[in-house]
Amino acid sequence: MHGDNIDRALDRLTHGVYLIGTGAGKRRNAMTAAWVTQASGRPPIVLVAVGKTHYTSELIPEAGAFSLNVLSADQYELARKCGFGTGRYTDRLAGLETVTKATGAPVLAECAAYLDCELVSQFPIGDHIVFAGQVVDAGSTDAPVMVYRSADFF
Repeated sequence: MHGDNIDRALDRLTHGVYLIGTGAGKRRNAMTAAWVTQASGRPPIVLVAVGKTHYTSELIPEAGAFSLNVLSADQYELARKCGFGTGRYTDRLAGLETVTKATGAPVLAECAAYLDCELVSQFPIGDHIVFAGQVVDAGSTDAPVMVYRSADFF
């Protein structure tokens, strides 16, 4: 357990708001995430941190792929919908238009940008698993992106 000063300082780190999509067989899921970063330019690799107990942490290794959907500033309700509860028993993508690209991971048809990633590595760290994905397809719009503020979600 760490102190209030550490928690307050960590809340000052800037993050976007993303939806990580993945699927294995007939099972698929999407979860809201903020702990995402680019780790390499050549080849393009991104890192996503997923809680060890999250359903998504089971599906990504099974699928060998994930999508990283950059949410636009007006997708707050979607971020909340996929950020609480579990997708283990509910299809969080139901009612949303999704497409598949190179990896077959679900990609939101409407988002500021997407990165379609093949899983290249994973490692446990603290209470999360960090998944490294090589970007094999991507697309973007000019829509403003959502910025994460913990007070908006908690």
